[in-house]
Amino acid sequence: MKTVRKWISVFFVVAVWGGAPLVVTAHPAQDLVRQLTDELISALDNPKAKEDPAFVRESLDRSVLPHLDFNVMTIKSVGKKNWLEASDEQRSALVTEFREFLLNAYTKTLDEYSGQKMEFLPFSEGKTDKLAVVKTLLKDSDAGSSIPIDYKLRKKDSWLIYDIAVHNSSLVLNYKSEFGSEIKKGGIDGLIKALRQKNNAG
Repeated sequence: MKTVRKWISVFFVVAVWGGAPLVVTAHPAQDLVRQLTDELISALDNPKAKEDPAFVRESLDRSVLPHLDFNVMTIKSVGKKNWLEASDEQRSALVTEFREFLLNAYTKTLDEYSGQKMEFLPFSEGKTDKLAVVKTLLKDSDAGSSIPIDYKLRKKDSWLIYDIAVHNSSLVLNYKSEFGSEIKKGGIDGLIKALRQKNNAG
């Protein structure tokens, strides 16, 4: 699962607003992505972040992760066929271990931020009022380059992020390839075991 790390760092890059403000169409999904970014900045700027290694992790767990749709992300990552063949107990374990895996990985990659800026592009309505894509550009001032990042959200009782696409390449599909290898070797239980081992190792 080594290739997963570079994807994880993208989602939690700190957005720094600079220059003239952009005029964008307000939308709850876009507001959510900006809210999560602001909350992460607040946690990273808190003096406790340097004093207590668990502080940022707890902030992520409390403020950010509740807005990720782990059920949908897990289903897409393991594949619908594998999900349908899994028992209720296996499904519950997959979601639990996948959530812990992401929390651990997110926490470790926060030190990779190096001054990039995120620009929110004007919002365009989706095909339905239950789906939304928040388009952004991650800008590296030193390299002068931009990386398009799309946050995909679905609305249930509230808006939840279920995928992130970088250069039109899906995060959950990247997981699907890696998780599929584990399932081929040891089935659903093999994937659960692999995730649990990584989580226990921290």
